[in-house]
Amino acid sequence: MSNIQEKRFLTYEQQIELLKSKKLHISDEKLAVENLKQYSYYSLISGYKDIFKIEKNGEYKADASFDNIVSLYTFDDYLRIRFLHEIIRVEKKLKSLYSYSFCTLYGDKQSDYLNATNYNYEQYQDGVNKLISTIQKNLDHSEKYLYVNYNQQKYGTVPFWVIIQTLTIGNISKIFFYSRQELQSQVAREFENVYGNHLSAMLNVLSKFRNVCAHGERLYNYKTKKSILDLPIHSKIENYNPTSKNDLFNVLICLKYLSEERDFISMVDIIDQMINVMIKALGQDYATAILKEMGFPKNWKDIGQLKR
Repeated sequence: MSNIQEKRFLTYEQQIELLKSKKLHISDEKLAVENLKQYSYYSLISGYKDIFKIEKNGEYKADASFDNIVSLYTFDDYLRIRFLHEIIRVEKKLKSLYSYSFCTLYGDKQSDYLNATNYNYEQYQDGVNKLISTIQKNLDHSEKYLYVNYNQQKYGTVPFWVIIQTLTIGNISKIFFYSRQELQSQVAREFENVYGNHLSAMLNVLSKFRNVCAHGERLYNYKTKKSILDLPIHSKIENYNPTSKNDLFNVLICLKYLSEERDFISMVDIIDQMINVMIKALGQDYATAILKEMGFPKNWKDIGQLKR
């Protein structure tokens, strides 16, 4: 029998007492309860406590406070909003480029994108079959998508550039991975110093981070199982940790290559402002630890000016 004690329900007041028993400083208990109501104990405390604790399941550090945890949560929330916004922008562009390249290479009819031989079927039969099944399901349930239903009702067919809008970024990552090399190369050529295998790895990582952002999960220290590949800019960044290519900083590197330059520069400026606010709220020591978890090197802002 397991010795792990089952989690039990606690009132807001009991949650406060539990935190105080672990030596967490709470300056305003009424405000703390309001924050617990707003975010929940699980999302706020369980999600963001670790960096403020001496040991994972032990007491809090002497300088740690409830306000610190809220500040980190708020910082992470702003990160999610900013990264999600830019990833969605890239996602839309990739859908446009992919559908255009597919139609120029293999045709623009519905039967063309439902034809398994127009993908790398020889190598990825199961994956291609599942992908086509997903697309067919979206066609069969067109009532979920007004623009798909409109094309079916008016023209009796749905162009690829329409149906691709129903696909998630995870679907886009898979459809690109299962595509023939000629298509991968044609899309990748739209981005400086990016090849098909680079873009495939980027899409895999971006799809995971997009889901974290969209579902409101903890972002700042999230890491994917798979990594992006080496890119020219990796060798240009001073103090960069070459063993880590699956953290938030590498999402920023992906966006450096895939975003419009003006959008990326704006994003770097906004993140810099957010980090400065976080430093003021938490102090330099905690800020340094948080940036390390994010994979951000000391001179991370240089990425805005470095050539791709």
